[in-house]
Amino acid sequence: MLNTLAPGFSRAAVEELSRGKSEPEWMLQKRLHAWDTYEKTPTPLGRRGDLGTLRAFSNFPFEQMTSYSPAQTGDVLPTSFEQARQEGLVDERSGTIIQHNSSVIRIELNEELRQQGVILTDLETAVREHADLVQQHFMTDCIPVDSNKYTALHAAFWSGGIFLYVPKGVEITAPILSQVWLDAPDAAFFSHTLIVADEMSSVRFVTEYSSGVEAGRETLLDDVVEVYAKNASSVEFSNLQELGQNIWNITNKNAVFAKDASVTFVLAELGSKVNITNIGAGLKGSGSAGELVGVFFTDHDQRFAISSLSNHDAVSTNAETLVKGVLTDTSRVEFDGMIRIQPKAQQTASFLSAHALLLSKKSRAELIPGLEIAANEVSASHGATSGQIDEEQLFYLMVRGIARPEAERIIVQGFFEPVLQRIPLENMRARLRRGIVRRMSGEYESEADTWVDAQERWEIEGVDEHAISLDKKPDSDEEIQLNDY
Repeated sequence: MLNTLAPGFSRAAVEELSRGKSEPEWMLQKRLHAWDTYEKTPTPLGRRGDLGTLRAFSNFPFEQMTSYSPAQTGDVLPTSFEQARQEGLVDERSGTIIQHNSSVIRIELNEELRQQGVILTDLETAVREHADLVQQHFMTDCIPVDSNKYTALHAAFWSGGIFLYVPKGVEITAPILSQVWLDAPDAAFFSHTLIVADEMSSVRFVTEYSSGVEAGRETLLDDVVEVYAKNASSVEFSNLQELGQNIWNITNKNAVFAKDASVTFVLAELGSKVNITNIGAGLKGSGSAGELVGVFFTDHDQRFAISSLSNHDAVSTNAETLVKGVLTDTSRVEFDGMIRIQPKAQQTASFLSAHALLLSKKSRAELIPGLEIAANEVSASHGATSGQIDEEQLFYLMVRGIARPEAERIIVQGFFEPVLQRIPLENMRARLRRGIVRRMSGEYESEADTWVDAQERWEIEGVDEHAISLDKKPDSDEEIQLNDY
């Protein structure tokens, strides 16, 4: 059994990791190629004048991290994780797979689905037992090894991992739940999720990231999610990230769409100290459709950088991206959204919308939507807003006897609710509502006591993106100080 590796990253460590897992030669060569790519790829530092999230991430002490830390408790879950599981995102499920640190420790799958040919296993097992599927899809077309420096590092050191294959024509109605739990300090983890939905199949996949790393210690998560949606298949991928604020997190998620395929990404980003999220939709099949719904809430000194790409490369494709978030304290968020329409992608419809609400004069948000259109028969639009809460709406509530903190919370609820209603999972909506209230007030009693329909109860008009005031400019003495980590 492979033990914990020494701190630091090196070619020798890659070889030791692969030998310890008894991997086939092709995977060892892929890891070594990825390491060579990592070494020669420059560190991304962002663009001149941005908020500095990528530059801050480059200062992370990678050389002090242990590159492989297996679970030490077998399939016994830590008590703290068992407590966190009580608020499960799904009640009824078709399967469960749990990764603890670098090891997958539990796999459960409905026997009827197993008989139909559904494969749910750890990626290490899939490399040996389903090499044809893994070799074809693992970091090839969806997220190539050389996408960026951190995907190359991931390809060299991935461990554990989740593999799901849904055969042709199989429909999985109850969600499959994946949970990743990190509690080893001074370690780097490289979880990988690979989903292959064959023709005319459908699946709902829910993944949750949480941690229990002791305070004052830091940990890295370099995560990759690849989704292949074959002809006329449907994949719904929901993600809740509630990592502790001593976790540095970078995640790359992408989907490749075949003809008439559809993929929905639901992302809720609440945790981590520094969080870099790259998410894409590669619409390569005619008639394919993609959707991204994103929610974030940042406080303290959190830094987020979120990038989205809808890449239309076929006729009659559709995509929609909607991202909303709230910032407070000294947190910062960068969002770069891009709609790219290739020359042959006629009859495309693509829309992008991003909105940020600032609750603190020291928080900062930079939202930049973009369009690159090389076809002439398309419908595409984009927009973004960021600003403080509209003082007129606060005044409207406060003259009715509502204290300012509660008035702010009501407006935030109204701001989030339209996007929360687009999240398919009721339990996830409830968790997000409770999480948002907890972040704003420090406590909660129940969802019914803390989350109200602002429009219905107080008849506030335009409490979504119109809650943002775009008129007020900060005074000169309110200049925001940008401190490097």
